Amino acid sequence: MDARPPFTELRVRVNRAEQLLMFDYEPGTEDALFDLCTLDGQILKTGDIRGPVTQVRLTDVQDQDLVLMVLDGENSVVHPILLRQAV
Repeated sequence: MDARPPFTELRVRVNRAEQLLMFDYEPGTEDALFDLCTLDGQILKTGDIRGPVTQVRLTDVQDQDLVLMVLDGENSVVHPILLRQAV
């Protein structure tokens, strides 16, 4: 049994030159996934989380204010992303 406490924060980075969003999350289940959504809930991208760092291409994302949601078993983490403020 895994005694690790539930993960409640994401470390998120945006590389504007490469148009890449990266976030650190070590999945607790094999079915962990992410959704990148607009503020009104429209899912723009979704995918599996397989390792400690997940990369998401932003080349086709037009919105500047987004929400990253991680779903991992019974745990979920939501993180706002403001691309216009990203370095």
